[in-house]
Amino acid sequence: MSISNQLRQPFHKDDLIEVIKQGLFMAFVGGLLIGSLQVFIAYQFNFSLTWLMLIVLASLTARRIKQSVYEHHIIFSFISVLSFILAFYLMNITTNIGLIYLLTGTLKLSAIVEVLNPWFFFSFLNPFSVGFFDVNNIIDIVFFIISIYYAYKYSK
Repeated sequence: MSISNQLRQPFHKDDLIEVIKQGLFMAFVGGLLIGSLQVFIAYQFNFSLTWLMLIVLASLTARRIKQSVYEHHIIFSFISVLSFILAFYLMNITTNIGLIYLLTGTLKLSAIVEVLNPWFFFSFLNPFSVGFFDVNNIIDIVFFIISIYYAYKYSK
């Protein structure tokens, strides 16, 4: 069945509300938790496990969404992917604000406003950027796509 046919299928509105609630909950809690854990690991050990943690977050979010519905619909998988992207954004905000505070000892409003710019966190996906074909960037893109795939696939 094509995606357009799947989108035309009816769904329970109660399920939609529950999926949105679960997706937002997992995005906020997961993003903040992984971000704070990332601050600790980056500050203490100068090492990053971001993508591994995000794959775990994507699969946990998808499973939680899958368990909260009575009958599956393709919109729920899209909500799972959007929840993952929001969690990725919140994780980066938390990590950057935490590192700014640990390294400088203060938080200024101008630094916080700069950190809230989503372009900064998703610029690795821009094919016109200078470092798009760097090995680290390619690895980031691969893990980002794998995480999106997990969020989509496991919510079915």
